[in-house]
Amino acid sequence: MKYIILMNRLLLNLSSYIAPKFCSKLVVSIFSKVRIKNIRDKEQSFYTQAREFKVSRKNEDIHCYELGNPDGQLLFLVHGWESNPGCFTQFLPHLQDFRIIAFTLPGHAKNKETHTNLYKCKDAFKLVLDFINPTEPFHVVAHSLGSSVSAFALSETDYKADKLVFLSANNHIVQVFKDFQKLVGFNNRVFRLLENRIEKMVGDKLSEMKVEERLEKVKFNELLLIHDKYDKIIRFKNSEELHAKFSNSKLIPFEKIGHYRMLWNEKVLEEVLRF
Repeated sequence: MKYIILMNRLLLNLSSYIAPKFCSKLVVSIFSKVRIKNIRDKEQSFYTQAREFKVSRKNEDIHCYELGNPDGQLLFLVHGWESNPGCFTQFLPHLQDFRIIAFTLPGHAKNKETHTNLYKCKDAFKLVLDFINPTEPFHVVAHSLGSSVSAFALSETDYKADKLVFLSANNHIVQVFKDFQKLVGFNNRVFRLLENRIEKMVGDKLSEMKVEERLEKVKFNELLLIHDKYDKIIRFKNSEELHAKFSNSKLIPFEKIGHYRMLWNEKVLEEVLRF
């Protein structure tokens, strides 16, 4: 892994001077590559319990899953980066009174695509929302990237949410790219090329992509934030910022529950169910 990172670093830093267009394309490709596609053994029971259906879009269908009570209050589950709906398996036995809808983010699990981004995922959630077409307020439980996806998607619709649960939420999208820069080790010239290419792709300035600003446009009643103080993937301060921004939010800090492992933590489950 260290060898691959070193080679990418050398290639990017060199190409930023001799072939900037190639460099910007390459760095976006590396960033948007989804590495983990396999469904873990402990996630398999999600799929054995669910009814699968598909929502059509231009390039590839969105794989969707329905569980629970068809007449219950609607609840959307939105997974994170390099994960899949099965990550919510532990939640299922306790949510059977709800009508649960989950879907696979573009580029993940069964999807044939190998690359994706926040905006593709946001558009996918919007398509699922329009397909379900909820007429009453619903709940959303989202993890990691799924929190950003939910905020961005809902901000572009007129649907009303009741309770939002964001597990390890991000706030400043630009920080994700800065952390990626530190991981790979490319120079600021490469970062600027990456920034420019992203902005041309999505039509928004990277520095202005903030979950808190999107959430201000979302109609919702309450927000629960759960985050590990020492999360190594998404910094705890992101949830602190969201909590400070919204008076109708509650922040529950944890320690040593990890970023992905939190989804299998009994105390996290208890807090979500209590909320």
